[in-house]
Amino acid sequence: MRSDPATLAPESVRERDFRLLWIGSGISQLCGMATVVAFPLLAAQTLGASVGEVGLITAAGYLPWLILTLPAGVYSTRLPPRVVLLLADLCRAAIVTLVPVLSVTGHLALWHLYLSNVLVSCATVFYEIVYLSMPPRMLPKDKLVYGNIRLQIARAVSLAFGPTLAGFTVQLAGPESAPLLNSVGFIASASCNLLMRSRIRSAKSANRTSGLWAELSEAARFIAKRPVMLASIAGSAVGNCCFAAYEALVIIFLAHDVGITPGTLGMLLGSVGIGGLIGAFSAGKVSRRLGTARAVWLPAAVLAPAGLLLPLTQRGSGLLLFLCGALLFHAGFSIFTVGQATLVQLLTPPDLLNRTVACVRFVSRGMLFFGGLVGGGLGSLFGPRLGLTVVMLLWLTAPIITASSHLRFWRDIPTRDDPTLE
Repeated sequence: MRSDPATLAPESVRERDFRLLWIGSGISQLCGMATVVAFPLLAAQTLGASVGEVGLITAAGYLPWLILTLPAGVYSTRLPPRVVLLLADLCRAAIVTLVPVLSVTGHLALWHLYLSNVLVSCATVFYEIVYLSMPPRMLPKDKLVYGNIRLQIARAVSLAFGPTLAGFTVQLAGPESAPLLNSVGFIASASCNLLMRSRIRSAKSANRTSGLWAELSEAARFIAKRPVMLASIAGSAVGNCCFAAYEALVIIFLAHDVGITPGTLGMLLGSVGIGGLIGAFSAGKVSRRLGTARAVWLPAAVLAPAGLLLPLTQRGSGLLLFLCGALLFHAGFSIFTVGQATLVQLLTPPDLLNRTVACVRFVSRGMLFFGGLVGGGLGSLFGPRLGLTVVMLLWLTAPIITASSHLRFWRDIPTRDDPTLE
């Protein structure tokens, strides 16, 4: 595989820099759970916010993904990738640090939490688009799957252990000071960025002077001409919708329908997060044995029926059904995510990668937002147990949709100029 001409560094240096990128991002994601836990508690306990007002804090964080993602895919190419990542980290650190400062000085209001979540998410949109476009620029093709596995491991670790770290931080320092842990994570990520030695230029577009919509249209036409990518994005959209709906239903299902205590609920949710780690660690072996193309959809298709164990959960020994079902569901979703990212990166030219990633993230993050609404609607109409059953049945279709193109005939993902892609 030829090196990306936008990357000026030997392969060994680029691989070292990728490890720094992975470590820095992993630390920031792990520490980022501090605000996820602290902001709702700060709103409810300190500012006296209602349940609805607390819920708007999370909703505010999704808003930039629906509005800013597509423009960010274009404008993130105007600066070198490392500069975009550094600015995003420093901006997020400064914004989050303002919350404890305002709290200590007695000026904190609820709208500050809303605004903080919106602004941090705006910076995160730029960060993630560039971050997800970096592996093919820093790693050779034969190591790209393992690069994406590392990124997924970082995500899985933050989901499995981040809430526990955040909970202890809130307990020790209080919700007013806990967001500082998030700031430390962003500064650690920025420091890792500064230690990199690769000079990675911004991606060049032939339509750069044509305006925002012309550049987005170029990426949209590229995707539209490739049924494999269309099917992949559609499958990913369904998968993300199901995952968000699952998250919207699972706590109320376990607490009210199953009737377990909050302590047991916390331990159960924390333990199933390990399923994501299992999936991420096994993705490399799965790709070697099945091939990179089959690994995109086949493991998820095999493991998806395990999700139907979740609605069968009962108290006592019946909790094992939830544990087994959720572990396999999280593992399958993790492998599915690694495969989807690798597919997009391998099939997209470097000059279109940021914009293509932006289109994919717009759909996937948008479906997380709507998936939460779907989960809430199903829970209201049918109850949490039946609603969860519908969600798990819908999840069965995600890998099938992904495999509905030529992808199901491939063992490995071909080069981007393969004629079967169009």
